[in-house]
Amino acid sequence: MPLLTKYNPLPSGLRWATLTLRKNARCAVTQPHKNRPTWLPKILAGIFGIGVALGMIALLLALFPRFNPNNITFTVGMGDILFYQTAWLPPLDNADEVLSVHPITWDADGFRLPRRPAESYPIIALGDSFTESANSAIPWPDVLAEALGTPVRNLGFRGFGPLDEAETFKRYGADEAVQTVIIGFFEGNDMSNAVTFQERGYIPPSETEDFNLIQADMDSVSERDIRYPMQVDLNGTLHDIVFLEGYVWQLNGLYGAYERSSNLDLIAQSWDDIRKAAPPDSCVIVAYFPDKSHVYLPFLTAEDRPILMQKATRTVAKEGRALTSREPEEADRNFDVLLERLGNQRDAVADRAASEGFRFVDMTPILRDAASQGQMLYYTYDTHWNQDGHNRVGTALANYLKVNPCDVPATS
Repeated sequence: MPLLTKYNPLPSGLRWATLTLRKNARCAVTQPHKNRPTWLPKILAGIFGIGVALGMIALLLALFPRFNPNNITFTVGMGDILFYQTAWLPPLDNADEVLSVHPITWDADGFRLPRRPAESYPIIALGDSFTESANSAIPWPDVLAEALGTPVRNLGFRGFGPLDEAETFKRYGADEAVQTVIIGFFEGNDMSNAVTFQERGYIPPSETEDFNLIQADMDSVSERDIRYPMQVDLNGTLHDIVFLEGYVWQLNGLYGAYERSSNLDLIAQSWDDIRKAAPPDSCVIVAYFPDKSHVYLPFLTAEDRPILMQKATRTVAKEGRALTSREPEEADRNFDVLLERLGNQRDAVADRAASEGFRFVDMTPILRDAASQGQMLYYTYDTHWNQDGHNRVGTALANYLKVNPCDVPATS
């Protein structure tokens, strides 16, 4: 997904100018008039002018946050699904609609700086763009930190997979202060990322090329196959929705395909690497983050269900081999069958986590319950959570840790 560049903060010259002005003004009053330098009024006037100018800039940035270079402005047209599935959508009337304007800074290692930085972090959050969350103001690790009153370091980064996260923890997170490690597992692509890591290797965030949030060029498409937006019925209200269909069909497989795949073997090994690098008394938790389709497909309207299934594929794997996509059989094009399969990957991951001695927390019921009450927790044209989604996930993880602290054996 195209994302954003790192920004340097504005110079904080206003306070410096004010203090300097006061100091020089006192000196000017106490000196005899005949000894007052002729250049002093000019310097004072210049400093005063700089202070006024900086004050005006600060006021303008407060009134118009989109122009603050420390702020990220995320609009409808910057959704990653628009970028990858441009031909499946008509040009949007609201592409410039602002969804979030928020500050974001990175630490020296290239990770998103927590809202409340600390000298040490008892909780480490690992994951990909769902954890870094460049397009939301308060990512779930910050929500978790606020709910627990405990510092949480966000070591999530866009494009990361399970093996990236293990290497990240060994390099940046393995500290004696760590009590809890939460691995944010995104079901949309963590399975595939575990395999592709072997081809690309690890690239530290600090060495990643800077790149911007990009608005999709809808006018560049010459031929369209309009499939979206579709609609979901949430508690009696219709909402537009767009799925990244590669993530949908990643879930269209039998339990055994995920369970016997080399993808899951690599993922389990990455968890074990994290556990070995963590302090002996700490605990490692796998937090399962469902794709938008896992949460909202049960609410898809009857009219849109056959349209979705026109492009169906199925996910398969032989013993010890990687998951792959195949042409669908008749059952694979059945929407009700797809609904029955949505939890198969989750169940395989949960069972492996349990067999390896890791705690497992599934966010799917939390998010689906909110959806059934009418809440849209993902951006319409993007694969990621909006702020409400992050709030619910961070709060749910905080509630889990309150009931299941790391110094007490897990009860579930």
